[in-house]
Amino acid sequence: MKDRKIIYFVFLTCSFLVILSYIYWDMAIANYFKYGMGLKLRAPAQFITVLGDAKWYYLLLLFLAAVFYFFKKNKLYFMRVIYILISLITSGIINSSIKWLAGRHRPKNLFQHDLYGFTFFASGYELNSFPSGHTAVVFCLATAVVILFPRWRIPAYTTALLIGISRVVITSHFLADVIGGAGVGIISAVIVKIIFEKKEITLSNDKK
Repeated sequence: MKDRKIIYFVFLTCSFLVILSYIYWDMAIANYFKYGMGLKLRAPAQFITVLGDAKWYYLLLLFLAAVFYFFKKNKLYFMRVIYILISLITSGIINSSIKWLAGRHRPKNLFQHDLYGFTFFASGYELNSFPSGHTAVVFCLATAVVILFPRWRIPAYTTALLIGISRVVITSHFLADVIGGAGVGIISAVIVKIIFEKKEITLSNDKK
């Protein structure tokens, strides 16, 4: 029940903030980072934002899964890696589906063509701004890690937040896209946790 309450809370909170951001904040913040003092932050943001690329995490997780299954023979950690991997895959499927449904113009279209809003059921880089894929990846990863290792809560979510903000700073996404991506990532990890528990797949160390 607790996990379901988390899903409802995150969904409602992120939905509310996405609407507020779309109406009041997105264009102003995008213009600030495109033309204003935010230009000074672009260089560090460009460095940070690459940490949101999913392919590196998939490669690392597949490598760790092989290590724990074939060499370490550690079933607990193998299943933990599989849990994180499935969470990321779930997040990617949900996020890509919403991108296609929403068809939101990226900031690039605002700056170059004065286009802002949604072109529903659309594809292509310029029309898949919402939600942010990088943000969904890092918040899904952070949530999965925190579920497994609660003590890592602060560094995990701080890192995810910085990567999410970097997407706004480099004007690849609007703030609402990042908020939406964070919601998708968190909810995906919690949903997969619920499924694992229903299947009676152990993710916790009983010795602790």
